[in-house]
Amino acid sequence: AFTATRLTSNTFLIKEYDDIYSERPHIYAIIFPSTSNLSNISNTSESSSKAGHNMAGTIILIDTGCGGASNDPEVRVTNVREFIETVDVPENGGRPLNGLDNQSGLEGGKRMGYIVVLTHCHYDHIRNSDSPILASSHSPEFLSDIPEHSLCAFLNISTPEYTPILVPHGHTISNQTSNKISSHVTVLHTPGHTPDSLTIYDSTSYPPMLYVGDSLYEYEPIIFPKEGSMVDWFSSIEALIGFVRMKEREQNERILLNAGHVTYFQPATEILQAAKGFMEDVVSGREPVRRRWVKRGEETVEYRQSLQQGRIEANTTPGASRFSLICPERLISEALTRSE
Repeated sequence: AFTATRLTSNTFLIKEYDDIYSERPHIYAIIFPSTSNLSNISNTSESSSKAGHNMAGTIILIDTGCGGASNDPEVRVTNVREFIETVDVPENGGRPLNGLDNQSGLEGGKRMGYIVVLTHCHYDHIRNSDSPILASSHSPEFLSDIPEHSLCAFLNISTPEYTPILVPHGHTISNQTSNKISSHVTVLHTPGHTPDSLTIYDSTSYPPMLYVGDSLYEYEPIIFPKEGSMVDWFSSIEALIGFVRMKEREQNERILLNAGHVTYFQPATEILQAAKGFMEDVVSGREPVRRRWVKRGEETVEYRQSLQQGRIEANTTPGASRFSLICPERLISEALTRSE
């Protein structure tokens, strides 16, 4: 159900293939071995004591996937934590990402601790969470009903029980390693896909990395639930474009974008601008409705970008549009009204 690919010296993409829900979510592991101090998880000493002082190090997990279940009896590892701790990864020297012989070199066989950052609360991103969990404080009301807003109730599946630590826009997780190199991971509120959508920026990765969750990706439909907002999405994407440009000027490094599905390790500015352009074509009527039906009590529409537009990506479905969208038609009307 899981595979891992190295993206940078301390970052891995974990892909889950879930044949029960036909989902392929991305999970990202940012590894900080031999941690001497991890701060600013929240304003509570309790959360700091849980994850802030593990001398073996810390892994920041961005999302946790569908839960790993499979219809295939040959699939033995169905939990992302078990995968991280027990399965040998060729691109990690043939060792698990968090085995007892982890990179910290500490004696005593300690594993690194975990901090989970959820890009949003949908079921295919939350169903393996058992560590300190950070989520957006943008809309506490939205997170007060996880069964409904995760879509677990709609799909009639069990809802994971967790109490997230709600963090503000601009919240920084600071990590100082044993060699005194300080690493910073910044949490940004980017509502749109859902009210609780987050983007995570890792400034000290090489190259710097931006994790956008399900705000956008390529070659599969970007799906907005009825709780989403195209108006908020445009505001968030415009803010991210400005943020990326500023950081690229400051660091003189190109930032790469990683999404919750399909897209990873791609130039952030180009993809953000291209996705925004597609959505503008949708709202303006330049892209026709390709399909409509009723979902969760709302008239739902699908748009697909013309095939001649956008770059062609290897290993994608033949004939797939670079960008496509499924959302309640109401969200398009709201965005059109706001733009007039």
